[in-house]
Amino acid sequence: MADIRHGSVTVTIADSLAPPPEAGNLGPEEVRRIAKAPRGIGLVCDATADVLEKSGGRFAPPSGVTAASLRASGTRAEDIDQVLLDLEVVLNKLKQANLLFDAEAWEEIRKTNDQVKARGKHDPEILVMFKPLLDFFARGPKPAAPSPANAAARTH
Repeated sequence: MADIRHGSVTVTIADSLAPPPEAGNLGPEEVRRIAKAPRGIGLVCDATADVLEKSGGRFAPPSGVTAASLRASGTRAEDIDQVLLDLEVVLNKLKQANLLFDAEAWEEIRKTNDQVKARGKHDPEILVMFKPLLDFFARGPKPAAPSPANAAARTH
């Protein structure tokens, strides 16, 4: 099995799907130059491999292309598609977990803030002790950072 690591995440996939060394290191222009295969490429590779095997030598495939190589590259293309679909499901699950964890923390800190304010009315030292908490609530939500598109529009 091949491991792909980034930060605190490790994804384990079949050795046959280990990314080539250049994957993840290509620039935008290099990515744009890669031929984009249509959906179902694996199925057509498999079907074409069958025809090559049954052709009995009537058709000579291009140099370096065999029924086995077609089948292998088609299978690899389909298998990595499935890995990406699985990762999208995992990513969605993690995004929802993030929302739930953030909501839990937000609820707890709001309750604590309310308690600090209530007790601070009778014991002002508590307000001093929890100044970072009170400052956090006093500043309000942070404004959204401008997107590059909006920033570019304002400069023209």
